[in-house]
Amino acid sequence: MRKIRLAAENLNLAVGYVCGLGILAMGLILFYEVIRRYFFNSPTSWVQEAAVYIYGWTMLAGSAYTLMKGKHVRIDLIIERMPAKFQLVLDAGTSAIGAIFCAVVAWQAWEMVMSSVEHHKVSPTLLRLPQWIPQTALLVGFTLLTLQFIFIMCDRFIAMRGREEETL
Repeated sequence: MRKIRLAAENLNLAVGYVCGLGILAMGLILFYEVIRRYFFNSPTSWVQEAAVYIYGWTMLAGSAYTLMKGKHVRIDLIIERMPAKFQLVLDAGTSAIGAIFCAVVAWQAWEMVMSSVEHHKVSPTLLRLPQWIPQTALLVGFTLLTLQFIFIMCDRFIAMRGREEETL
């Protein structure tokens, strides 16, 4: 399990860096579009679609990195006042639910990507981008999220077991 976790963490880190570069690229091409549109009265036909695809990739594929770093938004005003063991149980439970949900979405994303590949689906725009490319962000993101939720759940169970041993 340790090797799988290390591989997933390294993959999350690599994807996190790529997503950061994607956000930079998105900003640059949107800046380029603004210059073309407002200073040269010559808008592009590809920037908006490319920016949407880059945004989708960065937000979906990068979400597991965000979860791994504990940077997702949490509303824990009440929970942080609860006993530590209750917090661990709640984290484990919500991580289990998160893992199940993400696994279902990843499975559905797999079926969607395979359908797009099989039917040669492309975007209905001038780019004619094969749809499996942006759809794969959903598959990658939710697969990595599933793994990350499982790791969090395992960590909380180990922490609970450690607390039980401390009280004996």
